[in-house]
Order: sequence, then C-alpha cells, then structure tokens
Amino acid sequence: MKKNDSIYKELERRIIELTMKPGEIINEKELAQEFDVSRTPVREALLKLAEKELVEIIPRKGTYVSQIDIKKIKNTYEIKMYLEALAASLAAERATDEEVEEMLKVIEELKKLNPKKDYKKYIELDQLFHKLTRDASRNSMLIEYLENLNIITERFLQYIQYVVSDSTWYIESVILIAQAIKDRDSKKASKEAEEHVVYFLKELSQRFFM
Repeated sequence: MKKNDSIYKELERRIIELTMKPGEIINEKELAQEFDVSRTPVREALLKLAEKELVEIIPRKGTYVSQIDIKKIKNTYEIKMYLEALAASLAAERATDEEVEEMLKVIEELKKLNPKKDYKKYIELDQLFHKLTRDASRNSMLIEYLENLNIITERFLQYIQYVVSDSTWYIESVILIAQAIKDRDSKKASKEAEEHVVYFLKELSQRFFM
C-alpha cells in the first residue's frame, strides 16, 4: 500500500470513529510529523478525503473535518434503501456457501451483544454484515457505491451513539435477509433488505430528520 493510501485509511478511520471531530482543524505539518513523511502524501490523502466530503479544504483558511449534514444523511439512506436491496438480490444469486456461513456467524455475534452497552461493537458488526452482503453481489460498481454511502452513515451512527430501539426486530430482520440469500430467493432477499433500511430511515426520521 502506498504511503498516502495508508495515511488516507487511517485518517478516514479517525473521522468515522470521531477521534477527529466534525469542524476540527487539520494541521498538515503535524500529521506529516506523526506519520514521518513529507507533507506531500498527507496533502494527497487530504485531497482524497475531500473528494469523499470527509474534510473541507478552504483556500487561505485551512482544512477542516467536515460537519455532519443531516439532510445529506437522509438522502443517503433513501439511496441505500434501493442499493442494499439490489446487493441482497444479487447476493442470493451469487454468494458462496462460505459467505452465507460468515453472515450467519456475524448474526450469532450480534445476538450476544447488548446494543445499549456495546453500541460501537453493534455498529461494527452491522457494518460487517452489510459488507459481506454487498461483496457477495460480485458487482464492483455497486460495492464501491455502497462503501461510499456507508462511510457517511457509519460516521453519523457513531456521532449519535445510535442504539437500535428494537434489537429483537433487528436480529430477526438480518436473519431473514441471510436466510433468503441462503435459499437463493433473490426477490425475498431484496424485499427484506429494503425493509431493513426503511425501518432505520423511519426511526431516524422521527428523531433527526424532522
């Protein structure tokens, strides 16, 4: 991995996990010293982060961690609703038995957690389940689109310290998605994946998207 790519991934992680907070000023020189590089790979990483709208570069003012835009979050979930459904549908046609087993293992790990106490781990496993689903779609463009959308939504969920209000429903929902994929039922997989996102969109709308 090139140096600027590894710096990019580390800064992306910090921004998503809120180690670097919205609105925080980014000191290019300090980052170069931290990573023991010249400022060029740091600048390249920041430009890439700006393309993903994770940082904002303001000429003659500086570089900042981007603020969280509630309207953008809502728009993102509205798009995710259909792309997640498509990914699940394709996964039902293309997933290997091993990939399905990995999905079921993640669900078993989720069952062990208390979402109120372990919200960070819960979000992490939720993201992993959806990663396994989209990767099983075998559609590189769809995977890339969903990865970019998930950067936006995961950061938001970390920011609000999201706790699923009905963990029983959540577990049942992901089981239905995984079972439909296992049964090679693309229509049902699509329906369950769409309803999964619709639930989150409705719940978040009541609390944040008024």
